[in-house]
Amino acid sequence: MPEHSFLRDLGLLLLFGFLGAWLAARRGQSVIIGYILVGAVLGPNALGAIAEATPVRTISELGVLLLMFFLGVEFSLERLKRVRAAVLFVGTGELLANLLVGFLVGYALGWGVIERAFLAGIVAMSSSGVVAKLLIEWRRTANPEAEALMGIMIFEDFIAVLYLGALAALSGEGARASPVVLSLLKAIAFYALVLGIGGRFLSRALTLALRLRSEELFALLWLALIILAGVGAAQFGLAPAAGAFLLGMISPTRESDLGERIYGRLESFRDVFLALFFLAFGMLLEPESFRRVFPLVLLVALLSILTELVITSALAFLAGFPAPVALAIGAGMIPRGEYALLYAAFGQQLGLIHSDLVQFTGWYVFVTTLLAPAFMKNTRPLYRALRRLIPTPLAFAGTLISTTLQPMTMRISSGDLSTAGCELEGGSRPPLRREGSRMLLGMVALLAVCAAALMTHPRSWRAVLILMGLLVLAGLSQALRRALRGIGAHMDRSRFLPPHADPQGAIEYTTHVAMSFLLVTLLAAALWNDLGAWTLLGLPILILIYIGRAWRLYRAWHCPTHPSDS
Repeated sequence: MPEHSFLRDLGLLLLFGFLGAWLAARRGQSVIIGYILVGAVLGPNALGAIAEATPVRTISELGVLLLMFFLGVEFSLERLKRVRAAVLFVGTGELLANLLVGFLVGYALGWGVIERAFLAGIVAMSSSGVVAKLLIEWRRTANPEAEALMGIMIFEDFIAVLYLGALAALSGEGARASPVVLSLLKAIAFYALVLGIGGRFLSRALTLALRLRSEELFALLWLALIILAGVGAAQFGLAPAAGAFLLGMISPTRESDLGERIYGRLESFRDVFLALFFLAFGMLLEPESFRRVFPLVLLVALLSILTELVITSALAFLAGFPAPVALAIGAGMIPRGEYALLYAAFGQQLGLIHSDLVQFTGWYVFVTTLLAPAFMKNTRPLYRALRRLIPTPLAFAGTLISTTLQPMTMRISSGDLSTAGCELEGGSRPPLRREGSRMLLGMVALLAVCAAALMTHPRSWRAVLILMGLLVLAGLSQALRRALRGIGAHMDRSRFLPPHADPQGAIEYTTHVAMSFLLVTLLAAALWNDLGAWTLLGLPILILIYIGRAWRLYRAWHCPTHPSDS
C-alpha cells in the first residue's frame, strides 16, 4: 500500500542498518561505516529498495540534534574557557590550511573561481557529528583532546555559516541569502543569547523539570527543548546542531540527578535517530560514480589527512598542548561530513558546480570517515614513530614557540595566566586579554586585506592594500611584543633542555617567526594574480630559515661563547 511505503522503508533501513553496523563492529570498524554502506546499497542510486529518501533524511536530522545535545551535556564550559585562545589559534590556522588545499587543487585542475571556492569549503570543514559519535562511542569525552576538538568544531560551525554567505555573494545569490555581515551579527547574537542569558537563567529554570514525575512527559519536554534549540539556531543562520550543543552546555551535568535522568530517557532516541542520519547520508551516493571521481577523492583525502596530522597537530603543539594530545587533535579533525554535503547541495541547487563534484563530496566524506577511526585510535604509536622521524632542529624550533605561547593560549593549573601582563613604562600592568583582543582584531583586518588582494587585479590597488597590510602588521607586532614582555616568568623552562636557556631569546624568536609568516602571507596574497602558485615558495623558504636560526640558538645555549654569561 502506498500509504505504508514510508513505514516499509523505515523498517528495511533499520533492519539492514543493524546488520551493517554489526558486521562493521565485528571487523573492528566504526558502526558509522556500516550505516553508510547499507544506505548506499539500499538507496535510490543502487538497488532502489528505498525509492524516496527525503522523509528519512528529514527525521534523521533529529539524530544529529540529540548527539550534539548529549555531547554538550558532557562538555565542560569551564574547561573550554581554559583553552579558548588555543582553540581560536588552532581553529583559524586549520581552516586556512584546508581552504588553501581545496583552492590549490581546484587551481591545478583549471576550475573557475566559483568551483574552486566550493571545493575549498567542502575540503575545509570537519564533521562534528562523526567526531562526537566516535568520542562517545569510545568513551573519550573526558580525554584532554575532547574539549579542544569540540571547541574547534564550534568555531568551524560559526565560520561555516559565514563562508556559506560568502559563496552566496560570490555566486550572485546575495539577494537570496543573508549577507556575510548580517550572518556574522546574527551568529554572535545567538551565541551571546544562549551562553550569556541562557547560561545564567535557563539552567536554573531547567531544574524545575525534576518536578515532573511522569517519565513520558519528561522525555516529551526535553525532546521539544532540543528541537526548538535547533530551530532557534537555524533562525539565527547557524546549524541546528549548534543550538542543541549549546543547550546541552548550559544544562545540568551528567553527574547531577537531572543529567542522569536525561540520559536514561533520551539515550536510546539518540542512537536510533543518529543511525538514520548516517543511513540517509549513504543513500546520496551513486556507486557507478566512484570510478570517475576516485583519483580526485584519493588525492584530496590524502592531502586532507596530511594537513590535519601535520599542520593542525603542529598548530596544537605550538598553542601549548602536549605533543601526543596535539596529534590526537589533528587526527580527530580528519573526518568530513555535514557542511561538505551542505556546500555541495547548495552549489548543485544553484547550478554552479558539476554533478561529479557532488558525487566527489559524498565519496570524499565516506573515505575520510572510513579512515579517521584508524588514525584516532592509533595516535600513540603514530606519535612514537613521528618522534623518531622529526629532526632535532625542527623539534626544538617548535618547542621554542610552544613554550612561549603556552602562557598566552592556555590557562594552566598553576594559576590563571589570562591576567598575566607586561610592565609598561608607567608601571601599570594591563591584562593580557586586552592585547589578545587587539591581536584578534588585527588578524581579522589582515585576513580581510589578504582576501581583498586576492580578488583585486589592478596593481595600483594591490599596492595600496600592501601598504594597509603593513600598517596592520606594525600594530600586530606592537601588541604581540607587549603581550610577550611579561611571559618569561610564566614559561616552563624545563622544556628547554640546554643548560643555558634564555627565555627572552625564545620570546624574540617567536615574535620574529610570527611577524615574518604574516608578512609572507600578505605578499603572497598580493602577488598571486601575477605569479600564481609560485608565491607559495616563500613559506618553505621561511620555514628553513627559522629552523636554522633555532638550531643556532640551541647550540649557543649548549655552548655559550662567554662562560661568564652562564
